[in-house]
This record gives sequence, structure tokens and C-alpha cells, in this order.
Amino acid sequence: MPQKNSLGKGLGAMFPDLLEGFNNRPSFVMCGIEELSPNRFQARRDFNDKQQQQLVSSIKKSGIIQPIIVRKAVAGYEIIAGERRWRAAQQAGLQSVPVIIREAQDIEVAELSLIENIQREALNPIEEAEAYQTLTGQFGLSQEDLSTRVGKDRSTIANTLRLLKLPPAVKNALTEKKITSGHARSLLGIDSPKEQLKILETVLKKALSVRDTERLMQNLKKTTPGKKHLKKDIYIMDVERTLSRIMMAKVQIYLTKKKSGRIEIIFNSADDLNRVIKLLMDE
Repeated sequence: MPQKNSLGKGLGAMFPDLLEGFNNRPSFVMCGIEELSPNRFQARRDFNDKQQQQLVSSIKKSGIIQPIIVRKAVAGYEIIAGERRWRAAQQAGLQSVPVIIREAQDIEVAELSLIENIQREALNPIEEAEAYQTLTGQFGLSQEDLSTRVGKDRSTIANTLRLLKLPPAVKNALTEKKITSGHARSLLGIDSPKEQLKILETVLKKALSVRDTERLMQNLKKTTPGKKHLKKDIYIMDVERTLSRIMMAKVQIYLTKKKSGRIEIIFNSADDLNRVIKLLMDE
């Protein structure tokens, strides 16, 4: 698959109407800092990192060089891009900040917030996954649409979204950088949240690498006991052969001590599956 290049184009190339005149100094106005409100679709949750403190120091010394992009809200203005600068300006004690007022739809605001954060590598994996979920769930974008818009492969987006299925404790460990995305994806190999938490404890206690975690998961899968099936008698084996002949596909019957079980029909292609379905439906 050819690499997506959306991010490389920069925000201006992706939202030309929204950012038009961004470098035109007379186009910005000074706005009271209390008139601005955070972006409702802001993907980032943590604004207390080292980079933010450095930004506060820079603003105290030189002020805000790059205006904040906003849109009109019911009361005041909602930030489209530049929330980090606005928060840092508050910490730096500024009373007003330069803003550029633009018209923008909700989906444009959500996309721009996500893309700006991705370009700055400002999101942790859970924040990024939640931003993708907003764009797919609230605005109906497909994973392929997201792939085109944010410049990442669809498989990468799908794997990131899967992280939201993890238990809260695992998500917190990932957010706090106690584990990596590789560790988290390995834990998704087991469906039970209880088992995932047990493995997380082992990973943290022994400081396991991603590869060590993957090996641990493989070993657990090998040793995890499944349902015990009764040894097949001659009658069941004869029924299997008869059904296999009728279905023209391998059929296996599994029974448990509780007299429950399953019948398994093995097919080798989509055409084979369609043929079996037609036989079962007596078409």
C-alpha cells in the first residue's frame, strides 16, 4: 500500500479555507483570554507534561507568536487549534491572546484537533484511539476515511481503536507509560479482562519487554485448558463419515460429558462455504 502523505502536506494544505490568511498579520485580533473556551473535540487530556512547561516559559519571555484559531460560540469563542498555547498563556499570566476567527463545521474542528496533535506527537495511544472513535462514531467516518485524512494506514487505525477494549487499569498503565502499545496489543490476545490484569501485573513486576510478553501470551494459550471432549465411539465416527460424504466437506462431531457439544463443518474457500450453506438450507 502506498504511504499516505496527508500529514506531510501540513494543516494548510488540508484545510486551505480554514487557515487562509494565517500568516497575514493584520488578520488576527486580540481577545480576552477568558472569552475563549476549550475545543469540545480536543483529543488531548494531559496538558501537564514537560513540553507544556517549556511553552509557558517561552510565552512569559516572548509572548504568543502564533495566533490561536477560533470560531464563534454561543458565548465568546471556541478554540479550533492552539489550545496548548491558550492554557500556557493562562499559566503565564497573560490577559489577552492573538486569535484568528474562522468559520468551521464540527467535523472540521474534530479533524483539525486530531491532526494537529498527531503532527506534534502530543497524544498518548488511548487519547488517539478516543479521537478516532469520535470521528467514526459521531461523524460516521470509516476507517478508510480516517486513513486518508490523518495519513496513517487503516490497519494502524484499527489496531489503535482496539486498545479501547482493554480494562481501565491496562489503559491507565498505557497512558502513564508503564507499558507500551506493543504490550497492550499483546494483552488483547486474551478475551478475559481478569486474565489481562493478571498478565499486566506480571509484566510490571518483571519489567517484561514486548517480545517477552508475546512469549508469555503464547505459552498461556498453549496451557489454557479447553472443554474436554469424550472419546468418539464407532457410531459417532460413522456419522462423521456419512455427513462428510453428503456435505462433500470434512465434518467433525465433539461431545462432552454433559451430552452437549458441537458439529464442525470445514470449508476451504468462499465458494465452498456458499455450497455448504445451500446444502444446509436445502436449496
